[in-house]
Amino acid sequence: MEPVVFDGCFGWLHPANGRHGVVLCNPFGYDALCTHRGWRRLAERLAASGMPVLRFDYPGAGDSLGDEEEPGRVEAWIESIAAAVRHLRERTGVAQVSLCGLRLGATLAALAGERIGDIDGLVLLSPALSGRNYLRELRAHRQSWLSTPAGMTADPIPESAAYVEAFGFGLHGDDIARLGVVDLRADTKAPARRVLLLDASDRARAGALVDHYVAHGVEVERQSFDEADRFLVEALYSEEPVVAFDAVTQWLANAPLREDAGATPAFEPRDWAQPQLAATQFIEQPVVFGDYFGVHCQSADPRADAPALLFLNTGASHHIGDGRIFVLFARRLAALGISSLRMDLGGLGDSTPAARSVTLDTIYSPESSADAARGVDWLVARGHARVVVFGVCGGAFVGLHACAQHPNVVGSFGVNLQKFIWDGADRTPGTTGLASNRVLRQSAVSVEKWKKVLRGETSLSRVVSGLAQRFTRTMTRRVIDFIDATTGWSPAPGEARRLMQRIHAKGAEVRLVYGDYDLGLDELKVQFGAKMGGLRGFTRVRAATLPKLDHALFTQAAREAAMADARQWFFERFCKRQTQDETAWHGPVPVARPRVAVERASQVTCSSHLDGAHQ
Repeated sequence: MEPVVFDGCFGWLHPANGRHGVVLCNPFGYDALCTHRGWRRLAERLAASGMPVLRFDYPGAGDSLGDEEEPGRVEAWIESIAAAVRHLRERTGVAQVSLCGLRLGATLAALAGERIGDIDGLVLLSPALSGRNYLRELRAHRQSWLSTPAGMTADPIPESAAYVEAFGFGLHGDDIARLGVVDLRADTKAPARRVLLLDASDRARAGALVDHYVAHGVEVERQSFDEADRFLVEALYSEEPVVAFDAVTQWLANAPLREDAGATPAFEPRDWAQPQLAATQFIEQPVVFGDYFGVHCQSADPRADAPALLFLNTGASHHIGDGRIFVLFARRLAALGISSLRMDLGGLGDSTPAARSVTLDTIYSPESSADAARGVDWLVARGHARVVVFGVCGGAFVGLHACAQHPNVVGSFGVNLQKFIWDGADRTPGTTGLASNRVLRQSAVSVEKWKKVLRGETSLSRVVSGLAQRFTRTMTRRVIDFIDATTGWSPAPGEARRLMQRIHAKGAEVRLVYGDYDLGLDELKVQFGAKMGGLRGFTRVRAATLPKLDHALFTQAAREAAMADARQWFFERFCKRQTQDETAWHGPVPVARPRVAVERASQVTCSSHLDGAHQ
């Protein structure tokens, strides 16, 4: 596969020698983040069957240019599918093209097929048949998330707001109204000569759509999509829908070549320029180095005194990050003179080969830190002698260890770091998946939580067992701290402290930020004490809590808080000169002030310990 750029969109071409090509139309937002690995596998399947395939990011999504807040996104997405069809034809010389879309991508594919005409086949995988129902679904997903510990600090979004969001990705302004009136039965008649519909829900409406297409002369085949629920889940747990993808591949591969296909002019391949996305303040270039893939975001006016940033995968998600935070942050930093690389570690995202499955042991393995080191090497080879790593959750873990190991890494910014040393589920089985102490304290006075216990929906014994293990670890650490403080000798400094000692010895800077209710706070206190006494002497290590910071940065407020805090820390610690450019920020910048007692603050002042608001 090879990276391509067309009409401001980034994509991947999977070459093959056939004359029937396929354009894959991504689902929207979080669905695209979850299914990226499986979607790539479908492209590889189709290409192996002899069909050139183009998969791509819509304008304002993924690695493409633009932002989701810009008006006219729905129209831009439909037009980008038409542009993708043109690019596939120009690039490969295919005689006929089919479209294949998932969820909202299927809806957009049908609308685009109706507009383009001359589409051979259309595959609809669990399409959003009604835009109004789809918007309701997004709102329901967000409302459900608000009831979980992860969403406790998020503000509700009223239905009247010009913003609909779920799991970090949103629709804005007039696009809500535009999507709300979409109905495939009313808006499409014959979007392709042949249609394959795999539906997972709304069976009655799907049946009506089938009858509608047949009445307009379309050859339609309908199957069930029973694997959808296991596919459309968090990237770490998403399973490739093998049965459905086999059916799609066979249906497309068995399409007869049209009689007029032979009249297509002979294809003359030509050399294509190195793909890049250019804007006023940055130039982005997709890069493949060894088995890894990344996007190098170069500032149009680079600062000579600043390190480059390396963005690392969050869990099993690909290199754009939750809520597209890595793309947004990279481009904002480029406007301030900072270049960056957002990288896919081995087996993740668009690195080669793609992992068949990903586990927590994979994410937290030593190999991941070694992979990150290869990204650092790539930046160093391009003149960036100093590198700062940025990661969320598992990416924060990988970045911290890369900081300890690689001589050119001068800093690590971690969001909601869960573990300093990976011990796996086998060493702490009772605490796996257990909520933070603060969440459990709130649950203890919740009538609804106790009702769930009585109904058997929550295991009280498991919670008690997990808390006992957590308490034992905390008390053991405190005894060791006491001996260390009184004698100057530590009987067991611990792997986490030895990690910090290595980072301190090389003079690197570390900033760890957490949400108020994040489980990582408990691990921080277990390892370094309730008052962070274990961090004394590590003067370059700072930890803080940021209000509105949910674990995966699903809200816009959380992403802005994390980016603003990272920007301030980065310029204070690594840039020799301060200019007006440093304040040119495309979002709210929280004002730093001390945090005392239970006062709410937008940011905590820099300190070598975590302020005592959550002791």
